[in-house]
Amino acid sequence: MPRSTVAGVLAGRRRPRRELLLALLDALGVPKEDRAAWAGAWERAVGGRPAETADVVADPPPAEVRDIWRFPPGEPVMITCGRIPESMVNNFSASDPRDPDYVDLLTYTDPDTLVHLFGHIRALNPEHEVKFATTSDLQPTDYSSHLVVIGGSDFNMLTRDMFSTLRLPVKMSPRIPETDWLGLEVADGERTQRFSPVLGDDYGSRILHEDVILFFRGLNPVDPRRTITICAGMYARGTLAAAQCLTDPVLGPANQAYLHRTVGANLHFGFVARALVLNGMVAPPNLTNPGRRLYEWMRPE
Repeated sequence: MPRSTVAGVLAGRRRPRRELLLALLDALGVPKEDRAAWAGAWERAVGGRPAETADVVADPPPAEVRDIWRFPPGEPVMITCGRIPESMVNNFSASDPRDPDYVDLLTYTDPDTLVHLFGHIRALNPEHEVKFATTSDLQPTDYSSHLVVIGGSDFNMLTRDMFSTLRLPVKMSPRIPETDWLGLEVADGERTQRFSPVLGDDYGSRILHEDVILFFRGLNPVDPRRTITICAGMYARGTLAAAQCLTDPVLGPANQAYLHRTVGANLHFGFVARALVLNGMVAPPNLTNPGRRLYEWMRPE
């Protein structure tokens, strides 16, 4: 059976067909003498409906437990990231606006995360207007959308502004210019904690082994009817992990369930976590593992 079907049944979101129920009972080792009672319970739950409709998706869950990337009907979504400064764009001709093969996306910061989130949000919200732009290209009306802000404060000025505007308990040290310390700093009352990425010098190359990531969701300060979401890491791979944390087909449902249990209907929350980089690929953190969670907070709005 498709993994999504089995997961939906076990989570109570989907009614199983009779044969799927029997297969699950067999897989879970339910004694044969008990299976008749389960089959009878299934028939009572179905309530006499034809078997071909028994696996119809149940009524949608309450709004507070829906996917965090699903937005209210008819409300626009704007995904925004920074633009790489001209001084840092290499000599690759396709990044030069004067070149016939110019590709605008090559000048965006965090294009992997942008493409990933744009596709995911569009798939979950097919009737919505979902757009993306760099922060320098945003129009005044865009700020009244559900804002999804990608990337750290080095290239994304909106991320930098929101740390103070939203009074977040987190600060992100700049990578440019270089400082004597790099990472996320958390102010919790009178205590300050610092979390740094882990880099190694393997075979003469600087390799990222772990990154520190930030995920935040709150009310859009421009239009409180909308939300703002920030996905950021100290490096591009960390930013991608911050997005994939709640979209990954395996870890995503468990991470979203964890947030629903701890946050509930709260509209202002965030967490700092650690993402592993293995063989050059980033692995989003499992939030149910306390060793991956570094700091989390929420406050009523």
